[in-house]
Amino acid sequence: MIRTQIQFEKEAYQKLKERSKETGESISALVRKSLDRNLDEQELDTRWQRALGSLGKFESGLKDLAEKHDSHLADRW
Repeated sequence: MIRTQIQFEKEAYQKLKERSKETGESISALVRKSLDRNLDEQELDTRWQRALGSLGKFESGLKDLAEKHDSHLADRW
């Protein structure tokens, strides 16, 4: 683990202290969990944006793909 120093707004620090007392977890642990969760959500958002950005950019050449997608997938697999 790498040691670092950060500064909080007074309200945020008070909330962290309260949560720390409620849960028995250190403020550092709470900050790490929150940061990890936030970074994971950002990564997921980025993946969704990339996926949504690809919609409509490719063509299968099949005229009945929407109606028979299961059949077409079975043929490929």
